[in-house]
Amino acid sequence: MTGDHKRSLMENYLLRTMNANTALTLPQSQSRLPIERRIMRFDYKDIESPVFHSDNAVVSAYWVGLSSSFPLGEAEFIKSVRLFEDQITDARLKDEVQDFAAQEAHHGLQHKLVNKRFDEVGYKTSHIEKFMVEKLDERVRNWSPEKRLMHTVAAEHFTATMAHYALTHADTLGIEPDSVHNLFLWHAIEEIEHKSVAFDVYLNCVGNRFKLRRHYAFFAFIEFPLNMIAMTRFLLKDRGHKTTWAERKGMWQHLFGKQGLFRACWGQYMSFFKKDFHPWQHDDSALVAEWKEKLAPYFAHQPQ
Repeated sequence: MTGDHKRSLMENYLLRTMNANTALTLPQSQSRLPIERRIMRFDYKDIESPVFHSDNAVVSAYWVGLSSSFPLGEAEFIKSVRLFEDQITDARLKDEVQDFAAQEAHHGLQHKLVNKRFDEVGYKTSHIEKFMVEKLDERVRNWSPEKRLMHTVAAEHFTATMAHYALTHADTLGIEPDSVHNLFLWHAIEEIEHKSVAFDVYLNCVGNRFKLRRHYAFFAFIEFPLNMIAMTRFLLKDRGHKTTWAERKGMWQHLFGKQGLFRACWGQYMSFFKKDFHPWQHDDSALVAEWKEKLAPYFAHQPQ
């Protein structure tokens, strides 16, 4: 064995040792905000029409479809993270998993309530829920725990980025009933507060970043867009609505215009592909503090 080869082996050994020691000393949780448990109160009776967003039936149906997916989707997020609870050794991260679950459960409850009101004005969100039940049942049967957690991590980054958009574009968000507007702003606050929990669990219990990035690409560019198109089209067709070109143009602007939901935050969506990515590299702490103060009147309970 040559001297250079011996030196190379020794360097590799030392590098592995340093990485292992670093992993032991770093906290598993990298969160920067407390994850607060809140009970919200919104009166959804101000939703009086199926067209409530920028006078555009397509954009309105898009947001109804998104809301329809939340109750069962949030429940799956909780289950996928809890599959790894017994592998978490960091006390702070263990507590954050519980707080994450509490927040997501209340999101599901509030979206069930608003979905009921959407049904009263002409939608059939129960059909979306039926689709979700079938899809999630198949996922539980066929996906490994690691893949279910990967999917949650991908979705959590996507929703946290949408949350950033909602809080930075609140005036142009276009949701007219105050109850729905404030529902999504509160939801955005909490999505940001817990945005790194599933990621930290994955990083410490699974750790394969390459597979995670690949799954995020599938979710962001294939699954989420196709699901939203399907749900929006179904909700419109079920109501017998004939979409106009003006509505299609408005939908495109809403998503991909200069201040659109995806274009305005494109860099943040794509940051997930960085090899050293962590959700809190994009620090929204000040933004959350600002909106916590604005929405405080809607908090039925402030955590101690």
